[in-house]
Order: sequence, then C-alpha cells, then structure tokens
Amino acid sequence: MKRVLSAFLSILLVCMMIPAAFAAEDSEYMIGDADNDKEISVLDATTIQRYIADLIGEDQILLSASDADGDQAVTVLDATAVQRWIVGFEAGKDIGKIISGSDEEAIRKEIEEKIKNYQPQKGIDISSHNGDVDMNKVKAAGYTFVMIRLGFGDDLENQDDTRFEENVKKAEAAGLDWGAYLYSYALTTQEAKSEVQHTLRLLKDKHPTMPIAFDMEGDSYKDQYGMPSNETLQEICFTYLNGIKDAGYYPMLYSSLSWLGKKLYNLKLFSTFDVWVAYWSTSLGEYKNDSVGMWQYGGETNLIDTPYIDGLSGMFDKNQCFKNYPVIITAYGYNNHEAILKQNKAISDTAASPDENYTPHPVPDGFDGVMGESLR
Repeated sequence: MKRVLSAFLSILLVCMMIPAAFAAEDSEYMIGDADNDKEISVLDATTIQRYIADLIGEDQILLSASDADGDQAVTVLDATAVQRWIVGFEAGKDIGKIISGSDEEAIRKEIEEKIKNYQPQKGIDISSHNGDVDMNKVKAAGYTFVMIRLGFGDDLENQDDTRFEENVKKAEAAGLDWGAYLYSYALTTQEAKSEVQHTLRLLKDKHPTMPIAFDMEGDSYKDQYGMPSNETLQEICFTYLNGIKDAGYYPMLYSSLSWLGKKLYNLKLFSTFDVWVAYWSTSLGEYKNDSVGMWQYGGETNLIDTPYIDGLSGMFDKNQCFKNYPVIITAYGYNNHEAILKQNKAISDTAASPDENYTPHPVPDGFDGVMGESLR
C-alpha cells in the first residue's frame, strides 16, 4: 500500500511537467486528448495508460486506473475517467479545458452502447450472517458484484450490520462492483425516514457502483406489531426510495415476486424505480420487464446452480443483474461519483412502466424467495 501511495504521489509531483503530447494550444491541459486533435479516442486512452505506467512503473497497479470500468479493455470512457482521476490530484489548480462538447457526444454514445449491449452478470448479496467472506474467491467463481447489507431498521448504531465496513473494503480490494441494501422494519413513513438517515450515515464518503436497495418483505416483526395496509407499505417504499434519490444515490426496491404483485403493486412505484425481485426459479418468464434490474434467483433453495461458492462455507443468495449499473452510476454521477457526462440521468429514465403481466397470479413453478431468516 505504501508503494502504491508513493507512486500515486509521484503523479501529483510531476503533473505540472506533463510532456508536450498532453498539452493543448494555449498551454491548456487536454489530458484526455493525448494526441491533441481535440477528440478523445481509444488511442488516447492507451497513450494515457502507457504514460501513467511510466510514472508508476507497475503495470498491474495501472489496470484499475486505466481500465476504469473493469472490463479489461481500454476505451474512450476509460480515457475520460483517467483524465478526471489525474485532475483529482490537481484539485484547486487551474488546469484548463478538460473536455469539449464534441468529445462528450462521442463519450455519451459509447456509454449508451455499453448500457444497451450489457450482458447479464452474476452476483451475490451478503450480510454479517455470511461471516468472513473471501471476496477474491467470490470473484474467482465468476461473480462480478456484491450487494452488502447496511443494517436494519431505524438509524441506530446497534442496528448497523457489524460487517458492513469490512465487506465494503474487501469488495473494493477484490475489484468487485458493490451496492448495499437496508432491511426495513418500518411500519410508518416516519420510521422510513429514519431508515433513510441510517442508510445515508453509513454511505457517507463511499462510492458504490451498484444501486442502494430497500428490502421490504414480510416477517414476524410486522406480523407482531401490525402489518401496515398495502397503501401504507407503498408509501413507506416511496418515502425511502425518494429520500435516497434526493440524496444523490441510485435507489432500488427489493421484494419477493408475490409482494410486488400484491402488497406493493403500484405502477407509479415500478415506473419510477428499478426493482430487484426475489423469485427462486429457473426463469422470470413473463414477469421479466424493464423495471426489473436484478433478479435473486436462489438462496437456501437454488434451482439454477447451487447455494454454495467454491472455497467458502455456508449458503449465499445469488442474483443476476440485467442493467449496466456500474456505467450508469459512474457516468451520470450517482452514489458520490463525479459525473462523466454533464447532464444527470433521471432515475425514471431507467425504469419503464410494466404492464399487467407483471402481476403474479398465480406464482408459477419455483419458490417465491426472499432473503431467508438466516441471511437477512
């Protein structure tokens, strides 16, 4: 770590001595436009990569900086991300023009292509109940993201997940995309507001690349203290999700297929926010629609592969992700990221209104799963 920090600091010391290839007319920095043709290209990204490699002297250290989206390819988007990374070392200094309008249009097109051509990825969700999770083994098993429990209920420190901070650090160190979820015990909108504050407290100064999910499902607590009406449950969801959105995070609703089709069935809710649906089966079938961003396809019961991961003990909830959240979130500046594109993308732009086929009556073959008692 000391060697990496030293290498990074060396960039800070030499940034004022960038060679001519990185200087535009009138001595303005055009770090993203390495060949100074007023465009940002893949060639520029490669040039920047090699330039930083010369400074750092460590090709492997370089990968996370130059391959900004972690797809093991150097792209125009990476060129801009690396540019902004270098700019961060020069905070407070006049470094001149960063990116032109034509550059942004090219980058916008590339980002849209990455979003459009995204192939579903596998991930897991974990809490303290999963114990000490070796994230490197998670990644080696082919999973690209992890959803980490923040905690549960009101904004009380004793209701924080005891492994949240640890799991975040290990996920980032392993190069996994990560998001978070809060298990809700809210029975009123006022309690939902406290759960918003609980979430924001734990996410402060963190930069998740996956959504922040509200875990609303049935449990013995709600049964014991009075299950709210369907309308109240929906208002609780709106309160939390809007609170997260207003704070600049990318929100998502998690629940079981039956709850989404009955207690939480609200087209405005689904057309405003993405949904993470728990349905332990071999397929979502007719229930897959544009609002579904993630699918928890197995937990204690798994009909697709197995509840286990090689080299790790215990069972894991497993998921498929259908949207390129790392690109959406970083490109449009959610979750404390500096936007690559100037204009933010509305949350509702990503969640299209589902039709009546979304209502699961009856639920087909499979288990209408939720985060099991042992994994909440």
